Amino acid sequence: MVSYTESPLLSSLRGRVPGIPSEARHALCDQLEIGMRELYTHLPQKMSAFGIDPIAQLRALRASREGNFTRRMLRIINGLKDRHTTLRMPPPWSALVAYVPFVIERVYHDDLPHYVVTKQLFGYDEIPVGATVTHWNGTPIHLHINALARETQGSNWAAALRLAMANLTIRPLAYVLMPGEDWVTINYVDPDGTARAVSTPWRFYSTAAGAQSHGSVKAGDVPAAALTVGLDEQTLLSNKFRSIAQKPPEKAREALTTDGILRYGVVHTPSGRSGYLRIFSFEVPDPGAFLKKLAGILENLPQDRLVIDLRGNPGGQIPAGQGLIRMLTAKPLTPAPIAFRATPTTLGLAAAPAFQEWRRSLELQSATSNVWAQAFPIAPYYDDVPPYRFPGKVAIIIDALCYSTTDFFSADFADNEIGPIIGIDASTGAGGANVWPWSVLVNYTRFLGISGPEPLPSGFDLNISMRRAYRTGASAGLPIEDLGIRAQILHKQTMRDLLEDNVDLIACAVASLA
Repeated sequence: MVSYTESPLLSSLRGRVPGIPSEARHALCDQLEIGMRELYTHLPQKMSAFGIDPIAQLRALRASREGNFTRRMLRIINGLKDRHTTLRMPPPWSALVAYVPFVIERVYHDDLPHYVVTKQLFGYDEIPVGATVTHWNGTPIHLHINALARETQGSNWAAALRLAMANLTIRPLAYVLMPGEDWVTINYVDPDGTARAVSTPWRFYSTAAGAQSHGSVKAGDVPAAALTVGLDEQTLLSNKFRSIAQKPPEKAREALTTDGILRYGVVHTPSGRSGYLRIFSFEVPDPGAFLKKLAGILENLPQDRLVIDLRGNPGGQIPAGQGLIRMLTAKPLTPAPIAFRATPTTLGLAAAPAFQEWRRSLELQSATSNVWAQAFPIAPYYDDVPPYRFPGKVAIIIDALCYSTTDFFSADFADNEIGPIIGIDASTGAGGANVWPWSVLVNYTRFLGISGPEPLPSGFDLNISMRRAYRTGASAGLPIEDLGIRAQILHKQTMRDLLEDNVDLIACAVASLA
């Protein structure tokens, strides 16, 4: 593992990266305006919910001669409060993660929140695990986190706070600007009750692959896996960095097996034993193979009770998440459907066989004046799903970092009344869309021979929410975006959860199945 002190100082990057030429700034504003006007599925909802007009903002930015172009552009994108629709910075930023060498998480004691160092990165040990942080650069830690939360893309307060904690010490520079300070001073109380202060610089780590790219769609690849994605890429990149930089928990459950993005086994609690499955991501190359693997795991766990832990899961392939729902019960199910916003460009896209279900309602838009097309599932529940059906009771655990495909999964779990939902936050992250990379849109519209976006300049890239998702069942017709899926049982994390592998949280989830 790389030593913390071997990582270069973030301050060494300041002033070394050239600015963006005016022609590139104009082209970027023009292309993003096309994306907002013709493609962005949530535009009417976002304009109403947050009182914004991104098209007018982009036009004003294009005409402006003021500096801070990148900061102002990111403020427009972040103002959408949509973790799907993200502007990805060009090299070198696309491969860099800024960090200070520890993770801070929230824990409750006597019903009050405290902020505790729970993990050390790259061998750092100056602030001990279990220390309670009181101040960040002289600001009370809860006030600093609240201020940071207001700058995140969280569309509800639970999501904004959870993102602020996730971004507090780890910031992928593909999606966010460099921190304004070169170092931070942390005041904390160590586990023996002694008050201390430590200053530590921001450093950066270069990832091998950088921010994710889904590549291009070729004529022979339609429909491509790139068109069935539901993913928060920034959280995925942060999670991958943490998996590289941090040590495993000292008090891990020995009976659990870790296999890539899965962790599973049997847990023993005061309410009895249960199967346990942690899914860190649905970002898999082959949803069918992933579901087959999950079926094999589930068959070998206790068949009476199962806890599926989704915390921090940023999504991935939507068919992988919705396919797993099919394996959790034998009863009939209704999946969350998705819909394009009705525009001339989405009507042109609907000429492709992959989108023929949406075509008729898009063609009728002038007669119906509907803002969105009809909504249909992205894939039938039974495609590539093994025949196994879990026979017992199931509960899921969520937090506000659960996003996109994980929102689809949680919505289907709730709306089909499969079991209880336990949350360490009040709701999921509220990402209700199928997201497409800009490069895929460019190649796809060219393949269809319709007017559409052009490549972005200067190494920038963009992901954009293309089809919005709806709830079913008792919540039928409500969007997932901005609302998310509510926890039915709220668990306030304890110190034992953070330092002893979620022992109280898992006990709470198993008790809900008693």
